[in-house]
This record gives sequence, structure tokens and C-alpha cells, in this order.
Amino acid sequence: MHEISVIEGKLLKRFRMGTRATVVTLLLSTVVSASASDLTEGGFLESPQTAIARAAMSANQIQGFLPERGLFNFPAPYNTTAIRLTNATDCAGQDCVSYAGYSYWRNMNNHVGMPSMLIFLSMDRNRGGAGPSLLELNKSSGELKNLGQIFPKEHALSWATGEGWYFSATMPTKLYVNDGPRISRVDVITGQMQTVLDVSQKLGAGYMLRQMHSSDNDRVHSATVRNATTYADLGCMAFEEDTARYHFYPISSGYDECQVDRSGEWLVIKANLDGVDGEDNLIVNLRTGVQRVLRDRDGAAGHSDLGHGYMIAADNWAAEANTVKLWDFARPDLPGTKVYHNSHWSVAAPSHISHTNARRGVSAREQYACGSSVNRNTGVHANEIICFTLDGSEKTLVVAPAMSNLSASGGVDEYARHAKGNLDVTGRYFLWTGNMGGSRLDAFIVQVPSAMLTGVSAPTEPVSPVVVPVVPPVVPPVVPAIQWHTARNVALSSGRISKTTGCDGCADAGVVSMQRVDSGPITLEFTVQSIGPLMYAGFTGAQTVPTATALILGLRFQGGRAEVREKNIYRAETAYVQGDRFSITIAGNKVKYARNGVVFHTSTRSIAYPLFAGTAHYSLGSVLERLVLL
Repeated sequence: MHEISVIEGKLLKRFRMGTRATVVTLLLSTVVSASASDLTEGGFLESPQTAIARAAMSANQIQGFLPERGLFNFPAPYNTTAIRLTNATDCAGQDCVSYAGYSYWRNMNNHVGMPSMLIFLSMDRNRGGAGPSLLELNKSSGELKNLGQIFPKEHALSWATGEGWYFSATMPTKLYVNDGPRISRVDVITGQMQTVLDVSQKLGAGYMLRQMHSSDNDRVHSATVRNATTYADLGCMAFEEDTARYHFYPISSGYDECQVDRSGEWLVIKANLDGVDGEDNLIVNLRTGVQRVLRDRDGAAGHSDLGHGYMIAADNWAAEANTVKLWDFARPDLPGTKVYHNSHWSVAAPSHISHTNARRGVSAREQYACGSSVNRNTGVHANEIICFTLDGSEKTLVVAPAMSNLSASGGVDEYARHAKGNLDVTGRYFLWTGNMGGSRLDAFIVQVPSAMLTGVSAPTEPVSPVVVPVVPPVVPPVVPAIQWHTARNVALSSGRISKTTGCDGCADAGVVSMQRVDSGPITLEFTVQSIGPLMYAGFTGAQTVPTATALILGLRFQGGRAEVREKNIYRAETAYVQGDRFSITIAGNKVKYARNGVVFHTSTRSIAYPLFAGTAHYSLGSVLERLVLL
């Protein structure tokens, strides 16, 4: 198993536009009081017939079990395990934590196979915070670290609210951000920014984007187009990244938002299209161009989220209180199937629905969604986090109290005090914000005991969606590049690593992988692109940028000679030219070194794990490309 170990010690972050690298020292390393042995599943099931109303918890009740930070268990009847992510020290004593985006934007990264997860939160610089920030949570120990701001203080986006930013469903370190007319992906480890789309190139100057969404395979994106001067919403755009196909749907009045589904095939636009009743839905098949309208009185989505080819949303015209339905876009008549309701018209519950755990290739009937609510009135699920199945059985899992009060001051305004939250890709974790009945907003994660709903544990591996084009292209298999934990005095660009700064001839440059290797077989492959300069590549036993002696298994390159060096002890050598592909393969107790697929040396030795891929660049101008772990 090749685990990815996320960020220990310090991060070296690089930012676009040629700014120099800056080291961001960890601001916090707090080992929480609870341990893994303290964890409990908790939660309980209800149906519309058995659900009862529970009063919201008071501020005093909450303070009775809530720690300053870290793991805790909710009291009965919930008994679930949660993590407090923030407190007043993150905000210089002020109320700086912004609410957690919305239910369809992921605050947690794809952490499958990793010991830790990354968490994005925004801590307003105008209210004592550091701006958009990155946290790391060890899933086993509960150790929590604040890794600091995502953008340096001199960057304009360090002042952003982070509203509408979200993690990729597949790329563990990529966060989507809106930057004026651009949809961008920023690597939260290296700081590198990639422009996905600049709408100025499609519509000209004077436009900006907001309310972005992306398909789960990161190939199709949607956003609201807005006048950059007046901030008037002008309509919805969608962009297919592989083909550069661009769609624009102008809507001049009654517009709310739009969202691409997780398959990338369907686009839902919310607007009052007929001028009566309320908000309608324009449902577009981006593959065929076919459009259909779901009128408000026929069940058009209120608060909603999308799966792969379907929508889960509130139907405010339904006969029963707080009805949530599932609409299957493949059905020509768009019938809605009821998946939740309760008996209390005096509350809105669930107010916000999250299905960011949607799985491709799995029937919606085998999945679940979660929601959160905060109300002044008492009613069924009025101030709780719940999850419910999508098979029509209306089986409901009560997970946790929402811990927010609309009348308390924390959270700046009433909109922020609603406990908006979202699921991670596995459905095991739900993140939300609440003010605990006090003067500040804080963020929390609760572990969702989903096995109570489904009968099986939440999936360990989310399946990445695939958008099938009308004429499927023939493409070679894609091998993911290595994600770098730390980089020093090197430039990283499109899979290329080159020493650009530091001392020429000194051991002061290189990279070490985020990927952690705990067993074989495993192969490190890379291409050599410089002949004269001195550099090394191979496996190291520590997650720090290696020197030559730190590479337990390595190759040394200089002047057209490639030498096998193990802890810098010479073993064998071969010639090389620019563009040659080298590999180091570990299988059992044998290590094979190959050039262009031909093994030229084999070592027999005991391998001590864990290992990390790394490079050591001694000479300026030393270049390696296309490093992958196979």
C-alpha cells in the first residue's frame, strides 16, 4: 500500500508570477486530549413516523462537553465523535472564521489512502484571521495542525472570503478558487496556480465569475457570469476543459445560480423563467444540447445538490412538510421521488443538503445525503445534522446537534449562523460551522456512522467519474505525477524539476514526495534532461529534501555517467544521454536499476520502510522530468 503522508514540519510554498519561495512555519501543533480508543460510532435512526422534536442545545450545555480544540464525543442521545477545528486563538480573539461555503463545496480534500486529511477554512483578515487557511487532521490520532495561510499576505487572494472555493474530488492538493474572470486551481502545497478558464477570452473584458462548480473528474466546470462593475448576474457558463468547448446561457432577470452535476453531463440553472410562482430549473444536457424546464410548482429545486445524473432538492410545493425529492435526469418526465420529509411546517429541516459523497457507477438508491439546519423554533431535526437514504425508504440517521443559534452574535450575520456544511468524498466526515450560542463562529467535523443507514461502512475508495464524449477519444492511460511535500531552491513546472537558485555545487536543493511508500513492489521512474550538472534521484527514508548520503537507493548523474549510489556508496554505472528514462524498482529484497527499460544493476538488500521519493540537485541547471511512482 502506497500511502500519502501529508505535511510534517514545514511547508515550502511557491506562488505564481515568479515570486520567491517562502517558508510557512506551522502555526499550531496540538495533540488533542482524546485518543483513537475513545472514538465511538454513535448516531441513531428515525423514520417520519418515529421522529421526535429535540430542543436546541444551550450555550451552557455546549460548553459542558466542548474542548478548546480537538476530539470530543457528543452527549446522549447522539454519542458521535467530532473534532473542534478552530477557536479564538486563530482569530486574535475576534470572530474571524467564515461559514463553511455551502453544502455542495468541499472543505475537505480527497484523503483516501492518506493518514491525514487537508481542510480548507477561511479566516477573515479584516477580523483578526490569516485569510484562507489550510489545516491538517490526522485521522487516527486526532492530531490537528494549522498550516497557515494558503496565499502569502502580499497576495490579493489572501484577503478573499473563500466563498465558493472547494477541493477537487480527485486531486488531493488542488483547490478551486475564483479570481475575477478566472476559474483557477491552486496547489495548496506548492502554491502553483493553474488557470482553468479566463472568461475574458470568451466574452471580453468587464466580466467576473462566481458560484463555481466542477464535475468530479475535474473536466467540466460551471459558474455564474457577472458584470464586474455593477455586479449584476448575467447568466450561466459551462466549460469542457478537454475540448475547450464553451457554453453561455444568458438570463437577464430572476437568476439565482447554476451547477454542473458530478458526471459533467448535466447543467442545472436556477431562475424564475416564467415570472410566476418562484424559481424554476433549466436542465441542460451538455453532451446533446437538449434543454428541459422544471417549473417551481412542479417541484423545481430549492436548496439542492447534484449526483451523477440526478438532483436532490427541497420541493416547497409538496403536500408534506420539508419534503426532499430526487429527480433522475434520465427520466423524460422528470418525476421526483420523495426521499425525506418530517411533520413540522414551522421549521426548515434540512435547510442545506450535501451530496458531495456521490459515487459514480453506484445507483442513487444505494447512496445517502446529509443535511443541516438551524431554526428558532423547535421541530423534528430543526437544529441537527442528519443523513438520509436515497432509496425512498426515508430512513434517517441523526448524527449531531448543529450547535448554532440564530439570535447569538457569533457569525457576523444571520445567514452565516446557519449551519451550512458538506461531506467529504467518502461520506465518513461532515464539516460545518456554528456559533455555539456565543460571540464567534467555529468549525467542526463529525464522523458519520453511515453503516447504520446502509448496512455497510462508507466506501474507502471513491470512484472518479468519467464524462463520455459523443465520439470517445483514444487516449493512453494516465499515470499521476508525484505530489511534492517540500521543494527547495527548485522550479516546479508541468512535471519538470530544475535547480534555479541557491549555491552552484551545494547540497541545498531538491524535492521530497508527499507519497509515502510502506511496501513494495514500487517503481520510481524519471527522465534526465541535463547532461553536465550534478544531481541525484531515488528513495530516502525521511520526508525532508535529501542529500546524496540520505538517498538509501539512488542514482547519481553528471557528465553523461549515471552511477548507482546507495547512501552515496558506489555500486555500478552506465552512460546516458538527454531524454533517457531511468527507473528504480523495489520488489521483495531486490532493487533493480534500469535505463530505458533495460536493467543494468541489481542489488540484494533488506529494505526498511517507509520510503519517500526525492531528488538532490547540486548544480544550477540540473533538470529532471516526469517523475512518477508506479
